[in-house]
Amino acid sequence: MTSWWTWDRVLRALIVGLALATIGSFFGDQALWLDILADFKTQSVIGAVLLLLAALATRRMKEAVLTLALLIINGTTLTPYLVLPPEGQATMKIVGFNINNHNFDTALTLDFLRRESADVVVVTEVTETWQKAFEQLSSVYPHRFYGPTYQGPGDEPHRIGLLAKRAWEETGVEWSNLTSRAFAIWARFPAASPSLTVAGVHLLNPVYRHASDQRAEVEALVSAVNRFDGPVVVTGDFNMTPFSTRYGNLLRNSNLRRATGGLNATWPALLTPLGLSLDHVLVGEEVSHASMRTGPRLGSDHLPVVGTFDLGK
Repeated sequence: MTSWWTWDRVLRALIVGLALATIGSFFGDQALWLDILADFKTQSVIGAVLLLLAALATRRMKEAVLTLALLIINGTTLTPYLVLPPEGQATMKIVGFNINNHNFDTALTLDFLRRESADVVVVTEVTETWQKAFEQLSSVYPHRFYGPTYQGPGDEPHRIGLLAKRAWEETGVEWSNLTSRAFAIWARFPAASPSLTVAGVHLLNPVYRHASDQRAEVEALVSAVNRFDGPVVVTGDFNMTPFSTRYGNLLRNSNLRRATGGLNATWPALLTPLGLSLDHVLVGEEVSHASMRTGPRLGSDHLPVVGTFDLGK
């Protein structure tokens, strides 16, 4: 009996699957699961390249043409995020890092933060162990602020933290009424003119929670950002990639923009640069020369992001 699973049929099935995923990813405003497909644009490009090579190798020209079209469509979506960082060296630096509440290797991260010597550090999933570890950085970061504790299923109790070299004049915590958790903390720093507000965020993972939960936190974050006066920098784990509709809505409604410097995939750390870009540095209109890069693997499932920027347009 002849098997249905011939190479031709497998190739066509994979191409059809990629085509459906590509089409669905442009309708993320209709359903969350379609928007999650958009998070995998980088992987769609890689898949299209492999399928194109397979079609060419087996002389399947119709399949090759279709796969080339899918490669162009998905590749065009990535193009805006391949912009090189601005020339010159910015004067301020920020680090954002989801340290992972199951990561107990504090030495690697502490050494990394000492080397980077950023003006401000935002850390998420900070446990009591990490809070005590950050006390070793008191000479570099004498000012430390932590939000309320949150504990998800299977997690250690953790919180968002903000470490700074200079004193702030005000701090705050942002809550979502729907999720009943602190999804962001912020600090306002006095500057020559005007002041700078830095917010650290950790939005809920939409795969493990109801679709409305992350949407509610995004709406609350937009409200908070629009309330801040002067330059604003937001960093942390957003649990969404730049290709999703929900990410686009966040930028559009808050007038934030993503720092340049490439795709900067951060999760999972072991698969980068082929992973997902979930951690970002976003800046407001009164921030210029903003760029970011990823840091090394530090025992977490995320890579840190390092952003540089200047104040002023």
